[in-house]
Amino acid sequence: MKRICQLAQLILDFYREEPDELRQLEPLRICKVFRRWGVLYIRCPNLETVAAIVDAGEEIAEPVARLRLAKKITVLNNNSSVMAFPVDFSKIKA
Repeated sequence: MKRICQLAQLILDFYREEPDELRQLEPLRICKVFRRWGVLYIRCPNLETVAAIVDAGEEIAEPVARLRLAKKITVLNNNSSVMAFPVDFSKIKA
């Protein structure tokens, strides 16, 4: 059994009592998540997972903003950037 990354587990734990969001973030379990220089990188194994992660971008950005983990999120496939989006700290739900 493959162990889930700690940062991915942190994001999933943020939604532990919200089953709809948690279901949408399920593809995050097979991704490698790491941080470097204020950027949260999500390395996906295939394009299907990339599409699912991009669709769940808002759900990923909220815990990243609340926990001040990164200023930007970059989604990777085969070590190439597929998409990058900023984390907007002003839209944090109260």
